[in-house]
This record gives sequence, C-alpha cells and structure tokens, in this order.
Amino acid sequence: DVPADLMASRDLNRLAPWVRAAALAFMAEGQRRGLDLLIYCTARTVQEQADLYASGRTKPGPSLTNARGLQSLHVIGPDGWAWAFDAVPLVNGKAQWSDDAALLAMGQCGEAVGLTWAGRWRGKLRERVHFQMDRGKE
Repeated sequence: DVPADLMASRDLNRLAPWVRAAALAFMAEGQRRGLDLLIYCTARTVQEQADLYASGRTKPGPSLTNARGLQSLHVIGPDGWAWAFDAVPLVNGKAQWSDDAALLAMGQCGEAVGLTWAGRWRGKLRERVHFQMDRGKE
C-alpha cells in the first residue's frame, strides 16, 4: 500500500512555491471572471501516474493521461515539488468535464497568470484540465 501522504493530492503545498503562487492567482482570476474552479489534483506518485496511463491501454476504462510515470510534472521531481495541477470548472457544484466554453474560459484564466494550459496542445497530448509551469520558467 502507498502511504496516505503519498497518494494523489489536492494539496497546493505539494506544488513548487512559484507554481503554488500561480495556482492561487489562477483561482483568483477565475473568481474575478465569475468562474468557480476546482483544483482536484496536484502531486502524484510515479505509480499513480503509471496507473492513470494504463487506463484505456492495458487496463479497462477511458484514456486518462498521455504522460507515462516520470513524464508528468505532477510527479514530485528531484527538487521535491510537483509542477502541475489539474482543475475543472464547476457550475452549481458540478464538474463541467465536457463544457467547451467553460473549459476554454478556465484555460484562459491559467494562461492569464503565466501557466501553460495543455488545452492548447495539439494531438493526443491535449488535456483540457491540465496546467503546468514549465521548468526553467519559474
């Protein structure tokens, strides 16, 4: 079993300090624009990331991510921090996973505060709920 403190986390304190600051600015930008945003995942273990990658490939279920274990900035790096988080817009407390307009508005909030939004990526790497600060841009 994976210890509870190493499970996928919503804890913003698991993010690098500059990513945490951007995440808080992202939330504030959403609020300023009238959006209710939920950050639902920050840090993951390598195994959790590998399990997500296996979904829809070697395990039943939908495809959930395009990053293998060590490819994801959700995984705690050598610096001790995660550099990515996943978020979803809420309407009346319900996640809007497929509302294109809400996801675009959320993505624009992330971009407005200097985050890279994976919703702009092309091809199979596109993930509309994923935000990151690219290493070296802190």
